[in-house]
Amino acid sequence: MRKASGNSALVLPYWNYYEHPLVPAEFRDSSSPLYVRNRTGTDVSGACTLGASDPALIHFQRGKTDAFEPAVESAPHNGVHNLIGGTMNNIAVSPRDPIFWLHHANIDRLWDAWVQAGDGRRMPATTASYWSGSFSYGNAVSGMKRADTYAPDILGYRYDDSTLPTSQPNRLAAQRPSIQEAFAAPLPPQGASLGGLGGLALGSQSTRVLIPLNVDGRNRVRSLATAQGQGTTPAGDALRIVLDGVSLTGAGSGGGYFYKILLNLPTTGLAQPEQTYLVGTLGPFEISVARHARMMAGGGMAAMQAPVRIVIPAQEVLGRIWPEPLDALTLSFVRVAADGAPQGDAVVIDRLWMEAD
Repeated sequence: MRKASGNSALVLPYWNYYEHPLVPAEFRDSSSPLYVRNRTGTDVSGACTLGASDPALIHFQRGKTDAFEPAVESAPHNGVHNLIGGTMNNIAVSPRDPIFWLHHANIDRLWDAWVQAGDGRRMPATTASYWSGSFSYGNAVSGMKRADTYAPDILGYRYDDSTLPTSQPNRLAAQRPSIQEAFAAPLPPQGASLGGLGGLALGSQSTRVLIPLNVDGRNRVRSLATAQGQGTTPAGDALRIVLDGVSLTGAGSGGGYFYKILLNLPTTGLAQPEQTYLVGTLGPFEISVARHARMMAGGGMAAMQAPVRIVIPAQEVLGRIWPEPLDALTLSFVRVAADGAPQGDAVVIDRLWMEAD
């Protein structure tokens, strides 16, 4: 940022939304250059879960079990993008909203806090392939070695507070949401698919769907769960949730909401924390990420508007809920919304299914 701006004294503040979940006043003042008109929400309490602070997350990078990187990306990272909405909804243009920079400074701070917390948490070694290569941020800043971003002190800065959050904002409702049952046409098992449903619209209510399993499907799920639960871990994506033909309605495109996706969330009384059942999140930001990836893979600009396929690994969650009964699989789409979130249908899924190696 200093190189790009030519200002050698430039310093970015961070926004600690765990303590102050409202968008800072300077960004809500319409006379301020930090104000952006198309934001939908100003309260990001719903994104401030404590999943990334879980002491069980001792690995860093995605692809590992018990990893911090995918956990912090789902919440709070993606959730903050979704709840603010507007420009922040879209990965391709979100840096145009000044609040983006304070948000990402805080994500960097949470990463540093995770490292400083110790207690078995460990980063990949500086010699690991994870750190090979360089970043390029346009013409102004290119060739920054990935290894140079290993820790704040390498780049000459530090945070006044490098501690993981231990509590959620007071505005975050503690009660469990009411979840309505949704019914859709069943899809027969085929190939890797264990079965699924055709046609689902997600709106202002939380929704639960039942994934029908035949005998073979139930046996495959039990086998994967037993292996995970006993520590003979299959590949991290051995069980997957596939959402196909995912698109936004006109109302849903403005953001201000997202859905937590939970596998086999009990209908009454949680024996384990909600985080145990969380496989991921779905909102306008995640859809934009899938569209952007397809565009970069050669899909052209048309890919930024077309329906997408989103694949969510579920094997690790399956192992966490084992040995609870697994005769059936349910997916709960729990709505999290800010003030000003759209009413009615927001996200449409053409088909969804569970598949396993």
